[in-house]
Amino acid sequence: MQLQQLAGFYWSGRYCSFSLAAKRLNLGQSAISHQVKALEEQLGVKLYERVGRGIRLTPDGEILFEYAATIIQKLDDIEAHFAELAHKGSKRIELAAYRGYTMYKLPRCVEIFKRTYPEVQVSILNRILDTDILNLVLSGEIDFGITASWNDFTGMDFFPIAQYGMFLCTPPDHAFAKKKKVNLREIAKEPLILYERQNSIRRKIDETFEKLGIWHNVIIETGGAEVIKEYVKHGLGISIISGLSLAPQDVELMYTIPVSEYFGELGYGVTIRKGKYLTSAAKEFLKILGCNKNTLFKR
Repeated sequence: MQLQQLAGFYWSGRYCSFSLAAKRLNLGQSAISHQVKALEEQLGVKLYERVGRGIRLTPDGEILFEYAATIIQKLDDIEAHFAELAHKGSKRIELAAYRGYTMYKLPRCVEIFKRTYPEVQVSILNRILDTDILNLVLSGEIDFGITASWNDFTGMDFFPIAQYGMFLCTPPDHAFAKKKKVNLREIAKEPLILYERQNSIRRKIDETFEKLGIWHNVIIETGGAEVIKEYVKHGLGISIISGLSLAPQDVELMYTIPVSEYFGELGYGVTIRKGKYLTSAAKEFLKILGCNKNTLFKR
């Protein structure tokens, strides 16, 4: 069994595609197919099966994928570590963040970071769903991610960096605009504009209503707080968003009521794959974000 074969197998499983794995490894698609076939012959099992235009792991393939992930990721960490010791490390930091954090918080952090590391390129992947970010973290495709705290972080370390209250947002002429507090049953009767169902905030909202057996009237599902706020401002319904997404100018066009007592406060933090090697530049960026230095360096 060769490492190159494992790499071809691993990235094929990660992308569910031989062609994408080939692009990742700068090889031809036929080379990847041959690598996987050689592994199947050596192990005496079927590792992939065709599904439409793509592929998926068989049960035996899933077992090998777990082994391969550990090996490939550790090799990447070794290479990055010794490259930095030899002062030949990558001049690049790659991260992924929820788009609200990318829009409202990251610009200032990048500005501060670039003063110390002007030569380091910062690549920020803007993602709608935390699940997409967590997959990138686990696969080793990025150095770290920034996600909401309402997620499963198995196989990862999570470092809290900020916390925000939850707010009900209504048009200024809405009946709730005269109130300082509303209950969940009142909210549930109103037309709601919420995030897509895969969004961690949406999941939390749905779970809260469902636990109390309250049906809530969702009329619009969409992505992004900025989009949601525009729909609310146009009087199409009310919504529930975090304080992260509220700007001073929103107060003039919307009415907000705190609802953290029902949904809790939403935390944001840095997510890193367990055992992931971080360069000194990446660690500096994490400190700027607000990660606790002692906790981070002991991981």
